[in-house]
Amino acid sequence: MKADPQTLLRLAVEKGASDVHLQADVPPMIRIGGQMRAVQADPLVNEDVLAFIGSIAPPSVAGDVAGSIAHGLDFSYTIPGLTRFRCSAFRQLGKAGIVLRVIRSKIPTVEELNLPKIVGDIALSRRGLTLVTGTTGSGKSTTLAAMIELINQNCQVKIITVEDPIEYVYTSKKAMISQLEVGLDTPSFAHALRQALRQNPDVILVGELRDVESLRMALQAADTGHQVFSTVHSSNTSQTIERIIAMFPPAEHKLLLSQLAGSLESILSQRLIATVKEGLRPAVEILRGNGVVQKLIQEDQIGELGNYVERGEAGMQSFDQHILRMYQDDIITGREAMRWATHPESLAMAMHGVKTTTR
Repeated sequence: MKADPQTLLRLAVEKGASDVHLQADVPPMIRIGGQMRAVQADPLVNEDVLAFIGSIAPPSVAGDVAGSIAHGLDFSYTIPGLTRFRCSAFRQLGKAGIVLRVIRSKIPTVEELNLPKIVGDIALSRRGLTLVTGTTGSGKSTTLAAMIELINQNCQVKIITVEDPIEYVYTSKKAMISQLEVGLDTPSFAHALRQALRQNPDVILVGELRDVESLRMALQAADTGHQVFSTVHSSNTSQTIERIIAMFPPAEHKLLLSQLAGSLESILSQRLIATVKEGLRPAVEILRGNGVVQKLIQEDQIGELGNYVERGEAGMQSFDQHILRMYQDDIITGREAMRWATHPESLAMAMHGVKTTTR
């Protein structure tokens, strides 16, 4: 039996899936609890996949779906009364494919996501630059949504979000929220940031820092008293700073380090780990900006940040410290702990009761 994409999307939501994968000549698959699972249906042919993408894509690409996906096509799609999806259409071996991320209509809380309590405190700090980092699919957007919604429920502020595409849709509560979608409401992140700074915001969310100009403007916004949130694709807190530095010409590194050191509120790096109950839970490395961190960044001693994080001041923690606690609380297995550890040998010793650092 050939799969009906719309029926498959509804099934995915019903089963609590995080993603739906459709690809020409391959049986459909959905991801549940981090695991890919095949759907009992015949593969869709290329024409079916192209037709489905064309039926949900923005009108601007409807006339040339095949050409548009050759460059990668990202957009959002809503099924009224059900939920929203973040869509990424592509071409491989000359044929069409699409991955649809399920965006829950209810924005989860920090507590529901099992994030450390300090994440809520960071959201309500009302200052500086906070970066949420991790690989694709590590839950960065959902963590940011929970933080923005916490501000929305508690603070009378103006919030502007710039995303590509918009994922979670907010309802203004105590805050007034404006959401801009790149390609629909604004031509680029950089243009949207320039526009946003003229609209008297208190809080700015930038979906991703993709280029030097956007990063410069985000640092400028944080430096002038705005609270700024964004994401970076990196594996831990130290690598996040190294990746930011690498985006700039060497001649600008000294000024960049000074700006970053002065404006950084926190870096939250995430890894989603499978639990013993077949769910997923984030392990989070947390760096908070303070005098010591500022000095280490300004002096380009990025490699020392990991050691300082492990001292646990102001709610800071390393990945391995958080993973060890989850293992000791029987939330994750030893195998999963070792799989996701930054320093597996040190973590293994700690898991067996040998007192040591994780570095």
